[in-house]
Amino acid sequence: MVSSEELFVSLAESLLGEDVVSVLKLLLDEGVEMTDDEIANKLNMKVNDVRKRLYSLSEQGFVVSRRTREKEKGWYIYFWKPNLDHINEILIERKRQILNKLQSRLEYESSNTFYICSRDMNRYSFEEAFENEFKCPRCGTPLEYYDSEKVKQFLSEKIKTIQNEIEKETKNGTV
Repeated sequence: MVSSEELFVSLAESLLGEDVVSVLKLLLDEGVEMTDDEIANKLNMKVNDVRKRLYSLSEQGFVVSRRTREKEKGWYIYFWKPNLDHINEILIERKRQILNKLQSRLEYESSNTFYICSRDMNRYSFEEAFENEFKCPRCGTPLEYYDSEKVKQFLSEKIKTIQNEIEKETKNGTV
């Protein structure tokens, strides 16, 4: 079974890319708040590169910071730590983003008529087919009507599944 920390890192990598993984793993492994300077030194990276990664992790809720003022120069020092408590919110937000994309795709499928080339299987909207005199612009084969009912049914089922997951997870108090 995958640990919550592995899931956390995997989710961060899928959303933000592998650049952030080393910074997040270090924070998880150390188990204490760290400054960007400390992280940069441990990872042998430039402080600015570490800060960029921390800011992108922070924007998505993977890390949080605590700010203090340095007494001598008056500069702010940020102490960073992973925000493991936020994993459920991140997952639900990602599901909401996917849900929005699926709903947009279903709307597009429902409000358009499609034609397909039987040779190369490329699909075209009515407008594209009309502009090309209902011939494939790539090979010249006559286009045939494409019934997108199966696509719409598949999208509807996925939308319903994700909506149910979000509803169940928010009712259970995870968000």
